[in-house]
Amino acid sequence: MSGARQFLRRQAHRGVGLIEVIIAMTLAGVVLGAIWGGWVYFSAHSADPLVSRQSLAVANSLLREIELQPMPGNGAIAGNGPGRTGYASIANYDGLTLDGITDIEGQAIPGLAAYRANVKVSPLALAGVPAASGWWIEVRVTGPAGGQTVLAQWRAKR
Repeated sequence: MSGARQFLRRQAHRGVGLIEVIIAMTLAGVVLGAIWGGWVYFSAHSADPLVSRQSLAVANSLLREIELQPMPGNGAIAGNGPGRTGYASIANYDGLTLDGITDIEGQAIPGLAAYRANVKVSPLALAGVPAASGWWIEVRVTGPAGGQTVLAQWRAKR
């Protein structure tokens, strides 16, 4: 039994070897490097939820503003009001570009100066409705970091 006791004592006093420490540090470095790389990647590529919501709200507001306008060819005459108040139909919005979001009267909306919006309105035939009676409306909003939100809708004469 004395031989077994000596063996157990040697095992109890035995420490961690240099090679084991180096292997453990290498593995820890690889794991931490992978975690750090993932963190950096997802931080750089994740969309800011506030910017996304604001872009969607701006696009939705512009689309709603346009869809409330009369269809082209209804006899309405464009006025000379400030901003977009003089627009007589949805066709007037084609090519609209806003560098900094404004309300319909042309007043800048605080906090949205870094956003841009582009509008395209074009005739489009769909489901048996001729192009003269159907219109495709597309609103594209670009946020401060360059992310885009696009809302589109087709509208036809009733």
